[in-house]
Amino acid sequence: MPVSSAITGQVMPKLIRFVVINSIIGMLIGWAIAAGLLWMNISGLGDMFMHSDAKPVVIALLFMSFGVTFGFAYLATAVMLMPTGKDDFDRL
Repeated sequence: MPVSSAITGQVMPKLIRFVVINSIIGMLIGWAIAAGLLWMNISGLGDMFMHSDAKPVVIALLFMSFGVTFGFAYLATAVMLMPTGKDDFDRL
């Protein structure tokens, strides 16, 4: 089922949709892990964050680095596990 853009009304290509969806899923996983590290205070990371004077900078650096890393890792895994046959690929 093609996905159309709300702005232009054009259909998004299947490969672009595949990359965007898998990157977003990976970023969400990375953000959840970063939040878990802060919440569980692993290696005192939560305490360092709470006593920091630059909380927005710390959050931005932590969440951006985890989001990019896990986003690319999830996307790379999805590409490596992508079906190779045309019939299987059409079902994505």
